Amino acid sequence: LLRMVEGHSVHRVATLHRKRLLGKKFKATSPNGRFKDGAALIDQKEFYRIEAVGKNLFAFFGSAKDEENAIVVHIHFGMAGNWAVYDEPSEAPEPTGTNRLRLEHKDVIADLSAMTVQHGNVDLYREKRKKLGQDPLRDDADEEMLWSQVKASNKSIGALIMDQSYFTGPGNIYRCEILFKAGIHPETKGKDLEKEDFKRVWYHTVDLLRRGYETGSILTVD
Repeated sequence: LLRMVEGHSVHRVATLHRKRLLGKKFKATSPNGRFKDGAALIDQKEFYRIEAVGKNLFAFFGSAKDEENAIVVHIHFGMAGNWAVYDEPSEAPEPTGTNRLRLEHKDVIADLSAMTVQHGNVDLYREKRKKLGQDPLRDDADEEMLWSQVKASNKSIGALIMDQSYFTGPGNIYRCEILFKAGIHPETKGKDLEKEDFKRVWYHTVDLLRRGYETGSILTVD
């Protein structure tokens, strides 16, 4: 069972689910009825792709060869969501009142509880992705684009790190540690940062979230 707060945890879930769930077709149901229509649409469709972007997960059902017709499920866990996977189906507990989606396969059962669970087509992913900023754990993170946005902002760097349209993934614990390590006051405005200041902020953002991803914990002490 995994509980989500910061972006590194969501990336860990995506990595684990790539290994345990992708390539399978599931019986999909919504135990609490709050994702009934979405469950019906993904029932017995192959779970073929999963993307983590900051604190958001996107699960793709259908066929990689026909992605325009895929069903995409967008998930935001909030402060206490979880996506539990049981490798022994007989050990899976009865669904609870928070269980929005259950995926059942002869070899595995997965139970999802989250603040946000919505479905759409691939445009849902594309539109959500456009609104999110640079994720330090993604290979496509664009440091220079982020720098140009930060340098143009009148917001404080402390607020920008928490703004998911700029830095996608860090929460309050990471914000404090990133700025401490970078030696930057949180009230410093983005437009007042020098390039080297920003580079230190980005370096420690990547470093701390990478360590969190690798260890499964938020490490704030060297």
